[in-house]
Amino acid sequence: MSDFMKDMFIEVREEETKSQVDLLTEMIEDIVNVQLPKLSSLTEAERFSMSIPIPKLTPNESWGDPNSQSRKDIERIFASITRQPSVQARIQHVNSFVDPAQARRKGTGMRFNAILNMMMIIESLQACLNDYSESSAGFVFEGFMAAVTGGKQIAGRIGGTLPIEDFVTGDDEPVSLKLLSPKTPIHGSFTNLVDYLFIRGGSGEPAIKYLIGRKNSEGDDVSQLLLLDFIISRANFVEIMTATGNGDLLGPAAPLLEEHISQWQDSPEWRLEMLEILKQTPGYDTTRGMFYKNLDAEGEFNDAGSAPSDPELKRQDYAKEMGRTIAIAAQRQGFEDAQGGEEANFEGWMATQNLEEPDKRMVNSLKKAYTTGYQRGTTQQVAESYFGEFHEREKIMMREELNEAKGGSVGKQWSISAAGTQKIANIAGVEVYGELNMSNKNIKECAQIYIEKMGEEMMSLLETTKSFTENVGKYFSADRRSTAMNANKKAQQEGEQVVDLLAKSAEPATEEI
Repeated sequence: MSDFMKDMFIEVREEETKSQVDLLTEMIEDIVNVQLPKLSSLTEAERFSMSIPIPKLTPNESWGDPNSQSRKDIERIFASITRQPSVQARIQHVNSFVDPAQARRKGTGMRFNAILNMMMIIESLQACLNDYSESSAGFVFEGFMAAVTGGKQIAGRIGGTLPIEDFVTGDDEPVSLKLLSPKTPIHGSFTNLVDYLFIRGGSGEPAIKYLIGRKNSEGDDVSQLLLLDFIISRANFVEIMTATGNGDLLGPAAPLLEEHISQWQDSPEWRLEMLEILKQTPGYDTTRGMFYKNLDAEGEFNDAGSAPSDPELKRQDYAKEMGRTIAIAAQRQGFEDAQGGEEANFEGWMATQNLEEPDKRMVNSLKKAYTTGYQRGTTQQVAESYFGEFHEREKIMMREELNEAKGGSVGKQWSISAAGTQKIANIAGVEVYGELNMSNKNIKECAQIYIEKMGEEMMSLLETTKSFTENVGKYFSADRRSTAMNANKKAQQEGEQVVDLLAKSAEPATEEI
């Protein structure tokens, strides 16, 4: 190695306080003698594993399933916080671990496994927030919170309708989770909320907790997470809608609706009266609402109204769609043949298709589609061709699908702004959990505190264990035999070191974290 390269690597080792990006920038500047702009925006979020060799957890939606292997694998780790009595207490317990002032007050004899478990939990939370796309992060975060609360993530229909709860805690408390930027309003389906409270499963559910996470960012990564919750119940539903600017969803029927709800009964008569009031309510969807789909003439709840479709019908619908797809291909081929000045050759096109024994009816249908395309291509009616018509129909279909995904019109969504949350503080019993500080500065400071508390021997054990694991993996995966055998030798030596270090650190802990 040249003297220049030696000096460069020595400098890298000595400048421990500088980031990898800053060091790389300085190296390039030394070589080309040009000052480069700082690339601080490329630095990644600080994590405990950057300072302490701890195992990494990869959060996923299966964490929300108590029966999944992924969930079983992490339950021992999450046991460090699931002993706490409530969701709020568990979050506050995690928060105490990333509070430098509280970290310093913890004794030096604390349980090392508890420290490591908490580090892994916090890193998995950081991964939920930072390592997934915005659309995926919410789903993964639901699985994380289900694991934190010892509960389960909810998917699929419940009681004949789409659930508004995202997970249910280990104490059977339903929770709707919203992970939002500071100013993003809280949204929800008005129809689904009404159905949940008053008719789902026949009698409805008394209340739903909304857990709100407000994200603050440090670059592209979440640095702080502010958590709070509130309750929407039968008793406060109308008042909350009115107080938060959603009164237009209730319309002039608001007083009548409030009066009827105050006299709630799990009876056919009550449900039938509720239906009549909802007919006057602009926000309730008359095509998807359960008071329309699931209520019979006597006011009895009929779950069949929202039952999944017959699988055979689904297969038939799919077969029809497949037929349409092939017909589109035939029509397009006919059009292209005509445009290219080719003779009509439906049989030649059919010979290129991998169709299993098409019946006479299918062949005739495809021939008709091919002929239609060929004729349109011949007459040069491109503007009015099938394809123009197809694109128009496609646009209409997309608009319809988008409308359905939104639960009908935009007007059927209730919304509570960030400021609106303050307006319902007393009505909805808003509880503030506090802020989880995962900023680079905070994580670095806490990591240094826990390094000092764990001591040199424990850090050596973690580093040696990590290296041992990596060399075992290299032994089995290396392509070159010499590399594999070298890794094997190192792993044997490190294994002996791990045994010795474990023997030295086997003294009982004096403090819980």
